[in-house]
Amino acid sequence: MLIQNVHIENQTALKSIRIENGLITAIESHLEPQQNEKIIDGQQQLALPPFVDPHVHLDSTLTAGQPEWNESGTLFDGIRIWSERKKALTHQDVKDRALKALKMQASHGVQFVRSHVDVTDPELVALKALIEVREEAKDWMTLQLVAFPQEGILSFPNGKALMTKSAQLGVDAIGAIPHFEFNREYAVESLKFAFELAQEYDLLFDAHTDEIDDPNSRSLETVATLALETGMKDKVTASHTTAMGCYNDAYMYKLMRLLKMADLNFTANPLVNLFLGGVLIPIPNAAVSPESRN
Repeated sequence: MLIQNVHIENQTALKSIRIENGLITAIESHLEPQQNEKIIDGQQQLALPPFVDPHVHLDSTLTAGQPEWNESGTLFDGIRIWSERKKALTHQDVKDRALKALKMQASHGVQFVRSHVDVTDPELVALKALIEVREEAKDWMTLQLVAFPQEGILSFPNGKALMTKSAQLGVDAIGAIPHFEFNREYAVESLKFAFELAQEYDLLFDAHTDEIDDPNSRSLETVATLALETGMKDKVTASHTTAMGCYNDAYMYKLMRLLKMADLNFTANPLVNLFLGGVLIPIPNAAVSPESRN
């Protein structure tokens, strides 16, 4: 395939792009068409790399309002409602919704997606379905799957065994949800277990971390410490981390040193957390304009 007459990044001159066997093999000012080569006129548009969605939940996609709406706006109500919907999951239900969502994303230029998959299910219905989706969509979408223990690792029956089984089935990353565990001790132990599992199976790590309106939720420091001590560093991602917005300045200053040393990644999810959470803590004065106070 030869794509002609496109702009690349900030360059003013038009370029041609040759793609062979699914890979870009040449980008030049002018490339002569080869025999029987498909030619696309870019019409002087901007050619961009595909977009990335680093955090989605394809097992629960397109289920809003089932079996009820989350009227409180809290994460805990959201998990409660999803736990009810999860009971009705079928293999085909998950596949159909996931493929529909992925096709919607692809139509907007997304070609790399990381999906967290709830594995607090004895049958692992969603994970098995999404492993099939990953294979079926591989020609047009790169899909990573994260073993996500929505209801906890230690706080859910056989949570450790389900996480291990998920790793054996073939996920790309190991997840965790320390702020949802029953207590601080469980939170720390769950993270240590998850890191050990990721290392054992040579997987990435991506944990829902401190997604809560609680300044005392400080699992991020444990995630960062383990990222540093294990050497996994940039193989580690902390997702959400909304409690950081509640930390006091002294603690945050200390934490930043550790985060820099750990060299881990963060995934912010503003389109989620603008609506999910943030209802149990008052708005800081610093966030209110002087005009609003009068």
